[in-house]
Amino acid sequence: MKNFISKYPVLLFFVSALAFQYLVMAALWYRLSDGTTMAEDKIAHMIFRVRVFGPLLFVVLISFYLEGTKGIRTLFSSMFHFRASAIFYSMAFTWKFIYTYLGIAVVVLLGFAEWPGLILDNFIDGDYSALRDLIRNMPFILGIAFVEETAWMKFSVTRLQAKYSALTSCLLVGTGWGLWYLPMFLVGHGVPDGYPLPVFMLSMISLTILLAWSFNMTRSGVILLTMQVVSNCAFFIIPVLPGWWNGNAIYINSFVAVNSVVAAGLVIFYGWRELGTRKRAVWGEEPQEVEVAEVEIPVAA
Repeated sequence: MKNFISKYPVLLFFVSALAFQYLVMAALWYRLSDGTTMAEDKIAHMIFRVRVFGPLLFVVLISFYLEGTKGIRTLFSSMFHFRASAIFYSMAFTWKFIYTYLGIAVVVLLGFAEWPGLILDNFIDGDYSALRDLIRNMPFILGIAFVEETAWMKFSVTRLQAKYSALTSCLLVGTGWGLWYLPMFLVGHGVPDGYPLPVFMLSMISLTILLAWSFNMTRSGVILLTMQVVSNCAFFIIPVLPGWWNGNAIYINSFVAVNSVVAAGLVIFYGWRELGTRKRAVWGEEPQEVEVAEVEIPVAA
């Protein structure tokens, strides 16, 4: 058994995380089948929130089973690596806003849509309900960002990159990560209404490439965590979700288009094997092997 898990740890994680997610979401769908909403059923809502930590539990168990405390240290070590150039920190705090506003600007200039506004109504004026929404959800946003950075990126991508190219690893992880959200589309909770599923899957793969490139360049979990938090916060601020526009997905699609173009540019510019200027990050690499990359980031990124 241990030989099998040692050979296929990411496969075991994918199967465990997806099975757990689908079973929990099926149970919630059954519980709410009488028309009760998630907001009305406090138990269902609590289960829905807590189940996002399932992937973290699985990677901790697998890492400990295979390597003991050393595996746990490897899993979380990048969260203590702050050293990265200022340009990466600038990118981490701004990337989602830049991509989104750029996408909006393109569709507006082409005449496909009108300018939706810079930020949501009631965020910095009115009754501040949008700002209160963001603040109320911030603990959950931080938690899910930590889970995603640890489970899908540090555990999955670095383990796969030890066997496969960076691009192959990203395609596999991005697909698995997207499939994790699939039952939420089916139940209609936890993902934006009107977000086309194929576009969402493309967005997850593109996000994985962007995050993998950032980690390959910096080895910093802090950079990844910041990028994830910003990603999860941005659409609480920018009025692009289809629900704000009677189901029209043009603004969210424009963001995904920019995200995908940049991801393709990173692969072309940095190479599909390493997706960086040096050897791609792999699970268990020694700290002394890692140095901060000093490179110029392409303008599109």
